[in-house]
Amino acid sequence: MIRSFLPVGQGAFYTEQFDCGMNIVYDCGSSTGKSAVEKQIADTFEPREKIQAVFISHLHEDHINGLPFLLSYCCVEKIYLPFLTEEEILLTRLIAHLENTESTFLADLLEDPLQAVEQYTLPVDTTTPELFSVMPVASNLRNRGNTTAIPSGKALADLKTSRKNWVYVPYNFQNTRRSKAFFRGLKKNGYDKKTLQSYLETSDIFSYDWNDIRKIYQTYAPGSLNSNSLVVYSGPQIPDVKMVRPYHFFLPDLTSPQSGRRNAYPDGCLFLGDYDARTEDSWKELTDYLSDYMPSVGTVQVPHHGSKHNYNEALSCGQFLLIISAGYQNKYRHPHAKVLKDMLMKKVLHFWVTEQVGSMVQFQIDEEV
Repeated sequence: MIRSFLPVGQGAFYTEQFDCGMNIVYDCGSSTGKSAVEKQIADTFEPREKIQAVFISHLHEDHINGLPFLLSYCCVEKIYLPFLTEEEILLTRLIAHLENTESTFLADLLEDPLQAVEQYTLPVDTTTPELFSVMPVASNLRNRGNTTAIPSGKALADLKTSRKNWVYVPYNFQNTRRSKAFFRGLKKNGYDKKTLQSYLETSDIFSYDWNDIRKIYQTYAPGSLNSNSLVVYSGPQIPDVKMVRPYHFFLPDLTSPQSGRRNAYPDGCLFLGDYDARTEDSWKELTDYLSDYMPSVGTVQVPHHGSKHNYNEALSCGQFLLIISAGYQNKYRHPHAKVLKDMLMKKVLHFWVTEQVGSMVQFQIDEEV
């Protein structure tokens, strides 16, 4: 199997491609430009090639704006999305408006996911991709709409790879700390949810003081304001002894014993999207639910492009090789200097995957049991 962290700039597009022809995608977008992710899709897959599963961490444009092209270029069989409450849908729309990243596809996906996907599905396909909502951990919320609800933390039995011990395990970790702070700030300044909903429905964007709302956003909830992120573990169901090394176009001799770094890593991977791992509680929640799989995790995608608001120093414990996806020149200044400093001081092997072709990182993972 080849695991690739592809160069799309300020966004995310990761693939796992098995010898048996099975293809898995995690996130599919870029705020550097849709053309960046579309080029990588065309370079990675053949037209009409089957993709068995697409996992979407959250519905920000830099993680989904390449999905329409992927659906029209390849035959996608299943799409896994995080379940969103009505409040989270409102929050997603607000942030898209504040960051000027609204799109028809995002609006359609929030309103009616199946209809949104049908618009772009290849006409030669006889069926539209199956849609699944991954429910939050320990949740009794009821699913709605035209997606099938699946629980967090359960290995997906229908995603059978050519490696018998390999599993995909999605987790929808809700983290309402920042969203609650944002809504408290809005309420304190005279905005209620009904009013905000009406703001979004109006066609006159100058009727309301969006700059005021933007200031509240920046004051009460700095960083990435999504209340959840679909985390996916990809790796052995039962820990094994297999180890892998990264392939990188400009790989200096950082893995030599003299460097103080380990020279091989467990073959499992943790895709974190924009998960808020900063607090001790959020990191403990993540690792507690993943306790059976953590010994097999050797590669971790650093959450939210290396933002200091989502980073936990435990990521630099030495067990993991770290991948940061961020544009070479992005307005958010990701990855943050403090994050990079922590990794460098602890001699942790890490790669910054940008829009530059040579920044791509790949792993070749033995499929034999």
